[in-house]
Amino acid sequence: MAAHDLPAPPLRTVPRGERLLAAYVALVILFLALPVLIVVPLAFSSDVSLTFPPRGVSLRWFANIWARPEFLSAFALSAAVALVATGISMVAGVLAAIAFVRHTFPGRDALLMLFMTPLVFPAIVLAAALALVMTPLGLLRSFWGLALAHVVLTLPYILRTAVATLSEIDRSYQEAAHTLGADRWQAFRHVTLPMLRPGLLAGATFALIISFDEFTVSMFLVGPGVMTLPLEMYNYSEFTLDPTLAAISTVLLALTCLAILIIERLVGLGKQFGG
Repeated sequence: MAAHDLPAPPLRTVPRGERLLAAYVALVILFLALPVLIVVPLAFSSDVSLTFPPRGVSLRWFANIWARPEFLSAFALSAAVALVATGISMVAGVLAAIAFVRHTFPGRDALLMLFMTPLVFPAIVLAAALALVMTPLGLLRSFWGLALAHVVLTLPYILRTAVATLSEIDRSYQEAAHTLGADRWQAFRHVTLPMLRPGLLAGATFALIISFDEFTVSMFLVGPGVMTLPLEMYNYSEFTLDPTLAAISTVLLALTCLAILIIERLVGLGKQFGG
């Protein structure tokens, strides 16, 4: 029988359940992307108010960001707080992860759960508690008080990824380094840390975003001269509701995407050279 005489294979019928699942996933993705699909066009609107769809195109609202120094100073403060908080959390998170993964001691699981409580603790209660702690220390409405409060919020993200990554690293690599004459610091720096880097970068990404975007805790700790960008945007929206807020959101969205691309590139390079 010739090949062209063979019957065509029957078309696969997609079950109804799979179709419903695909439709559900598409709706969820659309729902998550909807704010971006609305905010970005509004940033380029020529209207003086937040109206969708925009009736014209203009860059005046991006220029308005530069014309208002309070936005620039708030952005600088938020970025500085996020970087400092993430840096401290990375050091503390790695040290804590080594203790939790490489050592056994009484109450280890309970202590690890205690470190994770900021993830599930009500934000308003945590904010009030941090304000009560910072007041007698003289850190309320100060840069370092705000940064330390953000360390409490960001440490669980880095600790979780560091513990998960370190748990997958075979201790025989470090033991082999000791056999070849490396001390503990050299073995950690040249063997463990390169393999731990992808997890740390992932945790640092979450920590930076969480710290920069934090609102509730920051609201209890900021003051004159110490104002983060989310709170500055909120104060601006109380009196003026124009596309400037959409322009700021678009800039932050672009910076976030750029940071994620850079971090993914660094993670890829870490895996390439670490492996």
